[in-house]
Amino acid sequence: MQSLNFAYICKKIIKMNVKHFCIFILFLCFLSGCDKNPYHKNISGIDADFQTIPFHTEIKKAALNSSDDEFNKLQKKYGDFLNTYISDIRQIMRIPDSCSNKEVLKTFVSDTWINELYQLSDSVLTENQDVWNKKISQALKYYKYYFPDKEIPDFYTFISGVNYSMAIDSNIIAIGIDKYLGANCDFYNSMIMESYIKKNMIPEKVPADVMRAMAESEFPEKFDEDYLLAIMLQHGRYQYFVKCMLPDEPDSLLWGFSAKQMVFCEKSEGEFWKYLISTDNILFTTDYMTQKRFIDDGPFTIVFSKDSPARVGQWIGFKIIESFMQNNPDVSLEELFSIQSSKEIMSKAKYNPK
Repeated sequence: MQSLNFAYICKKIIKMNVKHFCIFILFLCFLSGCDKNPYHKNISGIDADFQTIPFHTEIKKAALNSSDDEFNKLQKKYGDFLNTYISDIRQIMRIPDSCSNKEVLKTFVSDTWINELYQLSDSVLTENQDVWNKKISQALKYYKYYFPDKEIPDFYTFISGVNYSMAIDSNIIAIGIDKYLGANCDFYNSMIMESYIKKNMIPEKVPADVMRAMAESEFPEKFDEDYLLAIMLQHGRYQYFVKCMLPDEPDSLLWGFSAKQMVFCEKSEGEFWKYLISTDNILFTTDYMTQKRFIDDGPFTIVFSKDSPARVGQWIGFKIIESFMQNNPDVSLEELFSIQSSKEIMSKAKYNPK
């Protein structure tokens, strides 16, 4: 493309009104490549076909069928995943071992409470599946960009009585749709549940949670160390993966933080880090309860302000990983997960927030 003549541009700008000037600036941005999102990659030529299999619908149909043929077909199709699912349902519903697997499923899907969940879940699925498919399809194109030789997993929908958001099996990511009915869902309000948990039980969280499940499925190996810093960086690697797969998704959805909490994190990053490096060598503690304070979900991180979100340790871990990848551009995403030492990442990250 020939370069634009600067003098000619200046003359044109002088003659423009404000509206046309703004349009012109946007046009120049397009020509010069104004996209500053470092996570954007050229995925235009990548195909990533997938389908979501309605496992929850199929098990209900098979369980209520008087013939055993449907259940036997189900058993053959889903194998170990179905067996694990039935085992969990047996425990959740406290169904005795003397009941057959088909009887377990029939008891489950015939329950009034579970039937209400089915109706609500199917409604949410109908309303949101197109959006989910679009975002997950886009994310899978990024997945193939970073990991061209890896297979795309199968995706199932399931219902667990509001017990599991995601289930991971061999090359399977299963979405617990009854955990995404909406923060203000009356069904959830009838349960004893903290508000900080309910706020992320929304349909909009599904794409991010699916990608997080994929990260944990593909890269289960942790660092060799078991102290707080290593756990922070492991979570940071997973969240960095999610960010790479969903570069256009708002950070508030990727993290499950409110917009106010995201602003608080950005403004307080230096203070978070100062506390972690100056408090009794806390980054290298192996004390379980101390680690939970910075890693687990909750209303806020107790050692900081109530305006902070929980999981600040995970967020700082992500920022360290992000710094590491920016300062080591030759390291691929797959190579990032092959690093065994958290100290190696820390030494090369050059992380120093102000």
